[in-house]
Amino acid sequence: MIKCTCENRERCTCPKSIVCAKHLWFRRGNRVILEDITFCLDEGVFLGLIGPNGGGKTTLLKIIVGLLPPTEGRINVFGRPPQELADRRLRIGYVPQRPQVDRQFPATALDIVLMGAVQLAGPLPWFPNSLRQRAREALERVGAADLADRPIGQMSGGQQQRVFLARALVTHPRLLVLDEPTSGLDSHGQQQFLHLLRDLRNDLGLTIIMVSHDVGQ
Repeated sequence: MIKCTCENRERCTCPKSIVCAKHLWFRRGNRVILEDITFCLDEGVFLGLIGPNGGGKTTLLKIIVGLLPPTEGRINVFGRPPQELADRRLRIGYVPQRPQVDRQFPATALDIVLMGAVQLAGPLPWFPNSLRQRAREALERVGAADLADRPIGQMSGGQQQRVFLARALVTHPRLLVLDEPTSGLDSHGQQQFLHLLRDLRNDLGLTIIMVSHDVGQ
């Protein structure tokens, strides 16, 4: 992890930190999942979380994006607890573990990406043309523009993962969080995807947290 350099035990005073955790614990019943974790993540860093299955990596990601509260300790994302981010939540792009997709599922790649823009649509019962254009630009950014009208169930694993990545990028986030994004891809597909993440970080100035159990990656 990245060592926190501030001296305040309770809250982060690191000026460039995007994520800062202080003495973070998470328990499920009597089982300790995360134990006394302290780190700060500066803007522009690409952080890899590596460990065995069941080691708490996904739990940490869910705490960072606000899906789980810590049992003890504090965590700030963009200077606030994740549950209090409000509209700042759009600054986080999250790619969860890739589910098995029903090949009969009728949604197209464009539909999937637009799902990530629901908050931007507000009370409208449809997506305006400006958001549809933004979704197409996100697909183009990840090299999947030609897949916009193809059903998600008719794509390869690598193509699906690019679409899910585009969904995470459609809100123009500053922090990108990915959980085992190369799982199920062959070695060539894994390398392509990792190179894409590197280029996105460089081009968009993203801060990236990626979980993997593969030390080689």
